[in-house]
Amino acid sequence: ATSAASTPSASSSEDGPWAPRPPNRPSSELPTISVIGGTGRMGVHLCAAWANAGYDVTMCSRSKEKAQDIVDKLLSGEGYQKKVTGENAGQGDYCVPACDAKGWKLKAGDNSAAAKADIIVLGTMYEQAWPIVETIAPEIKGKGKTILDMTNPFMKRPDGYGAGLPKDGPQAGILIHKEKLNDPSTKWCGAYKHILWTLILPTGPKNPSRPDIEVFGDEEAVDLVVEMIYRHGWRPIVRGGLEVAPDYEGGKVSFSKIFNNLKREIGKGEKLSVGW
Repeated sequence: ATSAASTPSASSSEDGPWAPRPPNRPSSELPTISVIGGTGRMGVHLCAAWANAGYDVTMCSRSKEKAQDIVDKLLSGEGYQKKVTGENAGQGDYCVPACDAKGWKLKAGDNSAAAKADIIVLGTMYEQAWPIVETIAPEIKGKGKTILDMTNPFMKRPDGYGAGLPKDGPQAGILIHKEKLNDPSTKWCGAYKHILWTLILPTGPKNPSRPDIEVFGDEEAVDLVVEMIYRHGWRPIVRGGLEVAPDYEGGKVSFSKIFNNLKREIGKGEKLSVGW
């Protein structure tokens, strides 16, 4: 497979608001990744993208067999297409195109396997994330893991998920997850909050003219996620530390947010991926 890291992203120049591009290290030096919720739409598309970018990726699910069926299809080179039915029909289907997967390091695992990776990605609905993390917390604590939290507590779905957070607590899912895990050795990062999975191809963004992804969190975690984003052909824009998390939760739409996005697009050249 041709790694996205070896092809230029939408802009090969980082003269602008984008994070500095890290050196292109060999695949053998990259951290391992596990994706909780790996058989969901976002999970499948990102597992394929990160595997194509040279990462060792474990697609995790409650059932390893479910993940294995998808992994087998992806590794065969046929991609993965599946129509979404039920309450979420019409929200976007699985649509990973056929792609040469030769050399991909992609495997299946159950949720307990997620704890073995260097970077643990939370790709489930917000309401499902902590109950899973809680079961593997003893294997995570004190190990210096990185957690990439993609959950969206405010992104309302037809099936009832994304109902928001209690008003008297932190207004960002990542802050609640960090508080519950209570492990100083774990570093946290939020990203991919506004990215539609249908736009994530193994080789880069489906719309190359809108390749920008907002990133925030602990510096060590942000550095690793910035590298992940560049390697699969997108561009990261770092917004700050965890203190800015409430400002960048997906699903929280406001006039000021839209205005500021337009202002940054005109003034700084940002091209956030916003659903098309």
